[in-house]
Amino acid sequence: QELLLRHRARSAIIVCPPSLAVKWREEMLEKFGLDFVVVNSELMAEVRRTHGLNANPLRIFPRVIVSMAWLPGLRAQRLLRDVTSGLDQRNSAQRYAFDILVVDEAHHVAPSSPSRTGEARGYAVDSQRTTAVRELARVCEHRLFLSATPHNGHAESFTALLEMIDNRRFSRGASVDPTAL
Repeated sequence: QELLLRHRARSAIIVCPPSLAVKWREEMLEKFGLDFVVVNSELMAEVRRTHGLNANPLRIFPRVIVSMAWLPGLRAQRLLRDVTSGLDQRNSAQRYAFDILVVDEAHHVAPSSPSRTGEARGYAVDSQRTTAVRELARVCEHRLFLSATPHNGHAESFTALLEMIDNRRFSRGASVDPTAL
């Protein structure tokens, strides 16, 4: 809310488990007076009726909530590609698709534990959810990852999450610098 009030942000996307989407919408309205829409099948049908077949709710609504189960899907990825398509152009001042990204229950998007390759440990394996959130984080200026669950204990998974938040300070597979943390 502070970023929105100071005009440092206009758009926000919240990624959460499907069971928490409505709760997030209600809490944001009740606690902060911010109106968010939950992008789901019903909203998609309504947007198509009111705005046409090619309408994109990620472009229409400045504050959206999406399910982390829906995010890796083909429809979601198509909508995100549409939103991010002009970001790489040299003559565009727009660098981000969304100003704020909030990921609730972020431990669900962490890569799984690393596999063993002989005697050495391998890298943590990315799920489709991990890849989708990493790509989304890349096009969001401010990032907030929330979780009350500790990470799985594997440094590779933890640094992969930190890299999604700040890839200049943290690198996947590298030891975490306590000062940077």
